[in-house]
Amino acid sequence: MATRIPRACLIAILACLTLVYHSPAPAQQPEPSLPGSVFDEPAIDQLPPILSGADSFDSGAALSQDGPRLGIGDVGPGSSFSGDLRTRSRLTGDWAGLRSGFIENGLKLDVFSTQFYQGVASGGDDNRFRYGGKVDYLIDVDGGKLKLWDGLYVKMHAETRYGQSTNETGGLLVPSILPLSWPAPEESVTALTGVKIIQQTSDNFAFYLGKFNNLDDTLLQYYDGVRTNKPGLQGFMYASLATNPIVGLTIQYSTAATGFAILREDQPVFTFTIFDPELRATTGVEGLYSTGVVLVPDLLIRGNLFGRPGIMELGGSWSSAEYTSLSPNSYLNPAIPELAASYANQFGQLPVKTGSWCMWSNFYQALWVDRVDENVNWGVFGEFGISDGNPNPVQFVANGGITGQSMIPGRKLDAFGIGYFYLGLSDSFKSLASPISPQVDERGVELFYNYAIKPSMRLTFDLQLVRPSTSALETAIIPGIRFQTIF
Repeated sequence: MATRIPRACLIAILACLTLVYHSPAPAQQPEPSLPGSVFDEPAIDQLPPILSGADSFDSGAALSQDGPRLGIGDVGPGSSFSGDLRTRSRLTGDWAGLRSGFIENGLKLDVFSTQFYQGVASGGDDNRFRYGGKVDYLIDVDGGKLKLWDGLYVKMHAETRYGQSTNETGGLLVPSILPLSWPAPEESVTALTGVKIIQQTSDNFAFYLGKFNNLDDTLLQYYDGVRTNKPGLQGFMYASLATNPIVGLTIQYSTAATGFAILREDQPVFTFTIFDPELRATTGVEGLYSTGVVLVPDLLIRGNLFGRPGIMELGGSWSSAEYTSLSPNSYLNPAIPELAASYANQFGQLPVKTGSWCMWSNFYQALWVDRVDENVNWGVFGEFGISDGNPNPVQFVANGGITGQSMIPGRKLDAFGIGYFYLGLSDSFKSLASPISPQVDERGVELFYNYAIKPSMRLTFDLQLVRPSTSALETAIIPGIRFQTIF
């Protein structure tokens, strides 16, 4: 298994830590526990979602009016890291108190493994079932508690991918298992995909830089009814429902970035980020911004409708880089470069265009809320997006559905979802693909149910019914299961 963690990334971390602006952050207050947590553990203070990615195992806090605070909080004697397998939130427990001790001193470590078994039962172009998996390694550092300086936070994310997937089968344009597209598709590989450094300078402002894993940074992580660290690992698996694919051409899965956030109650209300256009999931940060820049403003609006929490995101991207309608895309089929190569062999060079833009709007609105804990809820979500259509292969996105925690008595840790997706492809993309493999708009439905075997183990049953973008193929019926263990 190849390991691709360049030394340049580690050197960059040390350099940035010495150069980042030093300004004291506001004093933190203990945060109350969330009794509805998906893994039923006391709340742990964390960075705002856009800066940190949502806490891997925290429940519904994206909708909470009392948002998570910056940093890594205390875990007291009642921590559910301890206890037996029926109650503790991590399989390996509290490590004889070491885990809680690390958190109290500013260091949080998590490892979780997710396995997938999925195939095309009928339709599509390949009816085999395949097995693959991911292991995610997360390290969070609170500079104040670690005696570096207040207001400094570092988030690191490494990933191991192994096995096979159905992402290049079935005739789908959008991967049926988003997490198995990265760090590299159809390979056994380990890579450092995120190293983010954040400095909070006041109650209302923070800036950040580093190598961003942009699935960690999805502002709205409501798709499975809980806040997960990476879309696709605990909720919807199909890429168009796990994230908004309108951004895939300009905002790469893992790349370098810098920017700032305007905060309210330690949660972002507006961010502005400058991304490098190049994919850097398995590479270093040499040649930053040499091919252009991607400017991304994003606004997050929180509120209550009839006393029920809701959230809306409005954003857009503008890139100065060069693309074609068959350029590699972070959230589309990894086989697109093969389509581009076939076109070039038959018809010569692909038409190149400088610059691309897109805009999006995502929302979640709770319809039912538990009387005891508003973080236990279910509601409706929607994803919408438009783009220039050339070079972006996705002209528009229109997705929606229902998702949330289970209302079955005694099954508070379970979650469910049903979503409809419509991926409107651009005329430019269809025209280039037509001589090789004619394409149409892709649409379908996905259903899932997450069954919590234990607080540290979850089994998901998933079913996708998809009209593939490859026009010659019939509707694909794609069942699958997913098993996750949190260590």
